[in-house]
Formats: sequence, C-alpha cells, structure tokens
Amino acid sequence: MDSGSGGAVSCSAVGVLRGLHVIGAIFMLGGITAQVLVRLQAGGVASGSEALLSLARRIQLAMVSAGSALVLVTGIALWITDRIKFLTGWLLLGVLLYLAAAALDGAFLSPNLRRLHAAARSGTAPAAADASGTVVEVTAWALLVVVVFLMIARPF
Repeated sequence: MDSGSGGAVSCSAVGVLRGLHVIGAIFMLGGITAQVLVRLQAGGVASGSEALLSLARRIQLAMVSAGSALVLVTGIALWITDRIKFLTGWLLLGVLLYLAAAALDGAFLSPNLRRLHAAARSGTAPAAADASGTVVEVTAWALLVVVVFLMIARPF
C-alpha cells in the first residue's frame, strides 16, 4: 500500500468519526428536546402521566445516554486524530460546557425522572420536582446548543 492510499484511509476514518460524533450530538440534543416536551405534557395530564414518564425514561436511555456516550468517545478520538490543541479556547469551553450538561443529566435529571415515574405509578403528583426538572433540563439543552455552536463555528 502506498502512502497516498494510507492518507485516504485516515481521512475516511476521520470522516466516519465526525459523522458518528454528529449523530451522537443529534441523539443527545434531540433526546433532551423530546424529554422537555414529554415532561411538560406529563405535567398537564393527570391520568396518562405514567405512560408519558415511561416514554421519557426510554428516551433518556435510548437517546440521551447513548448520544452522550457516542459524543464523548468520538470526541476524544477526533481530538487525538485531528491533533487539535486541547487548550484551544473553543474546544476547552465546549468540553467544559458538555461536562456541565452531562453532570446535570447524570446527577439531577435521571434521578429526578426516576422519582417522577415512581410517583406517577403510586398515584402521587410531584409537581415541584417536575418544575425544577424542567428548568434544569432546559438549562442543559441550552448548554448543549452553545457547545454545538462552538464546535461548528470555532470562534476563538
């Protein structure tokens, strides 16, 4: 194999990594968007909130968690293969905001969603936890939108 084809394979691998990274970001942002909408809908429906909260939990596992893991793994791989300096402003800020959003999701949103689902199964209505969860979820969504902007625009 000559050096020209090795470079093409490398470019192809980086393209696949970038594509997977974008798919992970779409899953993560799309999942959080769907969770916000489902959570708002579940708050307004008394009888069907258990089914809606069950859907929100499935979205959390299938889209948000999977997308977050895919973004993390492919992001690290892209950082290594593209040889971008880690202390570049847009990259460092993007990673910090991503970690903040992931921490909000793991430390607050997932446990909150489990509590809401358990409360809906038992017949109680935890409106305060639902309202605070929606605010935190919208905050995590906004952080991720800023991360997407930073990764696309690379402003500094």
